[in-house]
Amino acid sequence: MFMHAMLIAVRSERPELVKDRSAMATLAEHIEPARKGARKRVLMRGTLFTPDGAYVVWIRDISNTGALVTCKDRLPVECDVIFKRGPIFAAAQIAWANDTGAGVNFYRDLSDDAVAAAVLPIPHAGE
Repeated sequence: MFMHAMLIAVRSERPELVKDRSAMATLAEHIEPARKGARKRVLMRGTLFTPDGAYVVWIRDISNTGALVTCKDRLPVECDVIFKRGPIFAAAQIAWANDTGAGVNFYRDLSDDAVAAAVLPIPHAGE
């Protein structure tokens, strides 16, 4: 509330300092559609199986439609993979990858129960 009041005061006293960027902010909504599922922020290990072998990844977030992962190796873009975390085995594709991570899109949306199961701790042998 304080910042809003300050912005109004500056706008009335020095209009050249405040630019109207509302058109730019709404433009982004038209370029990229809203995501379908709610993302759950997590930090847990998973595995991506690719034609070149298996990659151990850190899952940063997961939703019904995909996951954000990081890996010590750069993952191949547009590569079909099997995403594994706990009881989940999901066919997916690496949509994009860079030095900091990769976006994985599931071919079929995961159920809400499957996403919930993915964020549970994996039981160890003997438990």
